[in-house]
Amino acid sequence: MSVKFLVPEIDKKRWAAEFKKRIRSRKLKSRDLSDIGAEINYEQRINKYKNGAIPKIDGFLTLCRFFNLPPDLFLFAKPKWVECDIDFGDTGISLNRWLGWLGDVYYVIPFNENKSEGKKNRGSVSAYKVTLFDKEPSPSKFSTFHLYGTNYDLNERVVEGKIIYRFPYVNNEKTSKKIFSLLEKYKISNKQIQTLLDLSPQSLTNRKNQSQEWTIQDIYKLSWILNMPFESLIEIEYREETRESLFDPIVYIRECWREAER
Repeated sequence: MSVKFLVPEIDKKRWAAEFKKRIRSRKLKSRDLSDIGAEINYEQRINKYKNGAIPKIDGFLTLCRFFNLPPDLFLFAKPKWVECDIDFGDTGISLNRWLGWLGDVYYVIPFNENKSEGKKNRGSVSAYKVTLFDKEPSPSKFSTFHLYGTNYDLNERVVEGKIIYRFPYVNNEKTSKKIFSLLEKYKISNKQIQTLLDLSPQSLTNRKNQSQEWTIQDIYKLSWILNMPFESLIEIEYREETRESLFDPIVYIRECWREAER
């Protein structure tokens, strides 16, 4: 069976614009953010993010928590259809994710199957009947269809004096084992995931033996393909350190609380 999955690419221009907007709104400078991650984000690196560079997962998760934004709302998706031969009868992928078909090609989108649990999603599969298309549907129509993520509790931040010192980082070994366990559970082969993630066989092997880290783009695509929250695909641990901060995070957090209360 030929299936086209809705798979996101990160819109780097919009990511950069959103990142700069968040910094400006808090009247921060690049050097202010150098002290907030498990890995020191030097000022030059922050400036690269402003120009569209994508951080490593550790740095990205720190920024998500710092700005109180779920991953899906910090990354702007440019969805596209990626074709892959896959038999739904042999996988754990829900048939309810079918959007429709064109000729002998089926179209699959993510959607929230657990609305009662309060997860946010701007789309509902009931809004799109499984139908026979006369032309390929535009993937941009579904650019906000998969809004999974974590709504960070401001109280989760650990603060002492003028230092935010609890930093998330990714355990790459556990993350890789989790991902390959999920692919086995859903019966998605190496060849299929290479196609869906646009990875070479060697790149996938490197990720499996932990000689190459999973990227934000990898995890973002997988979250749509498997219809799972971004962070549920990652094994996150925390590193606690004491650093001298270049600005006053206590004031910053108080402002966040005021904003959340409004």
